[in-house]
Amino acid sequence: MICPFLYLLPLLSILTPLLAQSTSNSSSSGSTTTSSYSCVDPRQPYAAQVNRGQNTTVCLYVGPSGSWNADITYKRFSVNVVADEFSSYRIPGSFEEIVQTNPFSSEATHVFASSQSALSFLRRYYDITSQRLYPYLTAIIDVRDGVVKGIAWDDACIFCEHSRCLANTYNFDGSVATNEQINQPTNGCFFTRDECVQLHAGGSDVCDLRLYIVWTGTAVGGKVLLSSDSRFSAFPPNRIQENVKTGVDSALGSLNKVKDTVTGTMEGAFEAVTDLASGTRR
Repeated sequence: MICPFLYLLPLLSILTPLLAQSTSNSSSSGSTTTSSYSCVDPRQPYAAQVNRGQNTTVCLYVGPSGSWNADITYKRFSVNVVADEFSSYRIPGSFEEIVQTNPFSSEATHVFASSQSALSFLRRYYDITSQRLYPYLTAIIDVRDGVVKGIAWDDACIFCEHSRCLANTYNFDGSVATNEQINQPTNGCFFTRDECVQLHAGGSDVCDLRLYIVWTGTAVGGKVLLSSDSRFSAFPPNRIQENVKTGVDSALGSLNKVKDTVTGTMEGAFEAVTDLASGTRR
């Protein structure tokens, strides 16, 4: 069993500089209180504060790469989740829509999380040039007495070997955000587009947009929020990577049943995903 406070202090050391930065850098830093991207349930504005065990609204914004300080076209997905529960929110069909139609007419698709008036930094989800998708998104929501003070991204490098984990965090002006600048993890594991196509054909939804949500800090009444202890980076990487491999193997098993119908470039993609599952590299 994981000690409830084992990972709490290191987590706060990551979030505190982020919050200090948010008061001075506004939307250009990525950690902001800009009202235009705020996230409150309009049907229950009185319930905006975080109460442990009750619904709280969290939003996932999806849009183009580049600056978000100018007028842009984006989509916002809102969900009510129970505060201090480990939650996940998947957008069905998002992989196909974003990869196949490029709805934002952009070289890449970026996302960020929002709750109340706090925003995370941007994360790259799909890069058209490199044909890579970064599907692992876990938002750590930091709360003080019911008020959301900041949102940090969890370490997404635990899902893969080091060579497949690359920088994919950005400021709201479109510039790359570094670990030294924002004092939180900035890299993420990727799948190639061909790998995702084959995983999708095998019945896996791993490449769909999915936001995991955990909480830290204190809710209304000073009640301590502890679900951050359940975030992926709190567990040994070998266990997480084994789960990823199991999911890939399962999708490959389904795909094997129809493998004879896969030809041309799709055959090469199948072999690439097989390498991914076995841990080999060409």
